Amino acid sequence: MTDRSRESLLLPIAIPVGAVVVIVLVLFGFSRVLLSLKPEAATATALVAALGLMGVAAFVASRRRVSDGAIAGFVGATAGIAMLAGGIAIAVIGPPEEEAEPFPAQIAAPEGAIQEGFSTDVLEVEPGRPIALTFENDDAGVGHNIQIFDGPDASSPSIFDGEPVNGPGEETYEVPPLEEGEYFFHCRLHPNTAMEGIVKVEPGAGGLRIVAKGLEFDTDRIELEADRPTPLTFVNDDTAAHNLAIFEDEEATGEPLYRFEPVTGPSTTPEQISPLPPGEYFFHCEVHPTMSGTVVVKGIKEGKGKKEGGGPGDGEGGGGGGG
Repeated sequence: MTDRSRESLLLPIAIPVGAVVVIVLVLFGFSRVLLSLKPEAATATALVAALGLMGVAAFVASRRRVSDGAIAGFVGATAGIAMLAGGIAIAVIGPPEEEAEPFPAQIAAPEGAIQEGFSTDVLEVEPGRPIALTFENDDAGVGHNIQIFDGPDASSPSIFDGEPVNGPGEETYEVPPLEEGEYFFHCRLHPNTAMEGIVKVEPGAGGLRIVAKGLEFDTDRIELEADRPTPLTFVNDDTAAHNLAIFEDEEATGEPLYRFEPVTGPSTTPEQISPLPPGEYFFHCEVHPTMSGTVVVKGIKEGKGKKEGGGPGDGEGGGGGGG
């Protein structure tokens, strides 16, 4: 078989296969561009690219003879239009905003919840952040859920209605971000019982607030709930740099269980303490180690599921000594 005859057999296969490969690569690249844009910018970019594609296709189709070079030019022009439109959109409108980290919250329905209510009647969350609400139903054989209303009672519009969980069971609800204010919640399956409460949405809610001032912390005791991340608002009222690191013991040897980089004041920094198992730990400022105290991590009491002792950040006594 001569080279010419072999070429005549392969070309009808190679050209469409090559075209398909190129088209797939262009589409993949263009999809990456669209995913890097805000929704409105992605729609406009796709529309511009489609119009450009139609224009180039019309130009190629108007020619009497469509050569391989014309087809290659068509594909190249299409890719160029797509990438140019995406680049302009990114430059003018900017990339999509990063999604806010979900705010962790938890609530339980203990045994006998219909009479006793939830483990808490006040849920505290931060505004403008989606909420990862862990719902534990410990009421065996009974279904419960969480329904949130945009107002002070159940006559207000419902803004979230979680799937019922049959006890014992657990579900993490994905609650949309809420604006600052108060919202009523109850169990939809048992609406006229003790199973109700308020969602309080305010900055710095639901977590620890620790203040560093005069080379002292405002508390020498931190209480946390076991195996749960804890939001921390760290306020540095000094001009010196401070941070907070948690260790196994007062020797503070080895890597800390939790820390963040020192921040210079005056400043307010949102952080989140990693989950810790039950036990007693030690914390200090790595820049000024005499700013120190104890971390007590407690589990959940049986029954209503409330934390043993006070809530996070309930301090006893003053801060550690000066550095």
